[in-house]
Amino acid sequence: MTELDLQLKNDFENLPEDFWDFKKATTRDLTHGLHYYPATMVYPISQNILKIVQEHTEINSLMDPFMGSGTVIVEGMLGGIHELYGTDLNPLAVLMSKVKTTKLSEQQIAYIQNDHKNLLITLSEKINKVADEFDNYIQTDLKLDITAKAEWGNSADKYIKQYFENKNKTFNFQSFTNLGFWFTPRVIILLQTIKNAIKKIDDLCIKDFLLIAFSETVRTVSNTRNSEFKLFRMRPDKVATFRPDVFEEYFKILDRNISKMQDFVSACKSNSQLHINFDDTRILNTIPDDSIDLVITSPPYGDSRTTVAYGQFSRLSLQWLDLDYTTQQDVINIDKNLLGGKPYIHKEQWSFLGSNTLVDTLERISDKDPFRADDVFSFYVDLDKCLYSITKKMKTKSYQFWVVGNRTVKLEKLFTDKIIAEMAVKYGLTHLFSFGRNILNKVMPSLNSPTNEKGLRVKTMTTETVVVLKKE
Repeated sequence: MTELDLQLKNDFENLPEDFWDFKKATTRDLTHGLHYYPATMVYPISQNILKIVQEHTEINSLMDPFMGSGTVIVEGMLGGIHELYGTDLNPLAVLMSKVKTTKLSEQQIAYIQNDHKNLLITLSEKINKVADEFDNYIQTDLKLDITAKAEWGNSADKYIKQYFENKNKTFNFQSFTNLGFWFTPRVIILLQTIKNAIKKIDDLCIKDFLLIAFSETVRTVSNTRNSEFKLFRMRPDKVATFRPDVFEEYFKILDRNISKMQDFVSACKSNSQLHINFDDTRILNTIPDDSIDLVITSPPYGDSRTTVAYGQFSRLSLQWLDLDYTTQQDVINIDKNLLGGKPYIHKEQWSFLGSNTLVDTLERISDKDPFRADDVFSFYVDLDKCLYSITKKMKTKSYQFWVVGNRTVKLEKLFTDKIIAEMAVKYGLTHLFSFGRNILNKVMPSLNSPTNEKGLRVKTMTTETVVVLKKE
């Protein structure tokens, strides 16, 4: 270790035992709180890592290749970093990160508070009546069951077109599979009215800011159980009586976001160069080689299908947003495109990743369930590709901080912290040290079923480990 390595190791290891727990911390301050997102890193982690490293060496470029909703990038701006790079394969995460790091001017905020809101207030008086009439047409005239998947649930677009054509009116609306299953008739009319107003705005920064508030509204007024990451619908009796005030919900979120943006603009004095892109961390085409001083990142704990389903969480928002760089098929396939989404079934290649810890654990899982072993291996194959591509982007003598969780599969603990440290060696990386933290703020069940056997439950992850690597 160099003198700098030893100084960093000493600083991190001599902090109080519970320093990294951040018992009273939230994930919602400043623009961190513009939109909910699952399994976010509490921002004091990246804030303090950055602060400690900056005390010892100059950091001009910072990257988070698993950007998520932009926590590290926001903290990089607040920390005065000149060049900030963030990538993600979830289009909603990319939009969130761009909005959270785009400082709006007083004039832009005034337009939102006055022109935009006044227009919608005027529209709401008329469109609420239209929405109620349409709802009456669906439930009373046609006698459709809005809680059923058939008819209204899977054919809402047909009934919307039919209704407005009968009235010789045009209503442009966003259609996607099972639209009526996830949204009641009146909610669709009200949401589309807000979206149509946003689409007419020319200022891209304002438009994206409003789309984030709209996206959050989509989730809160949908028929989903919003306490879940994955897509689960409310019980039919709840759907039947669900009557959210869509405009009121949108205004509430918008007012909250304006306040958070104003606080962020006041707190952030830097003018960082931002490079936020829709990119695959296994490739990182949008980031120059040998350009990054520091990485702070938190990869997924495992594949989306069996851990946090980022794609399912984002699906309804993205289907409504209909962003230019995504198709409806892209939206449906997000979880398949993330790490471990596509299977590798070559057991003879287990050792190629360079981690004995992984091979030993895969052997034990395979004895119980060979197919689950394939799933696990697939995730680490992709994670290894990410480790390689990230390291290519790093300068010599640069540092990487990986915040990882060690999940359990088939009652076997996967020590991702050790696995990363072992895989890193073949890419010229040195594992300097690791330190742990207790998870006190994440939304997750206290028990789960790692074997999928009825009645068998074990405790979920309660700690994370920060793995520190250096490119030699």
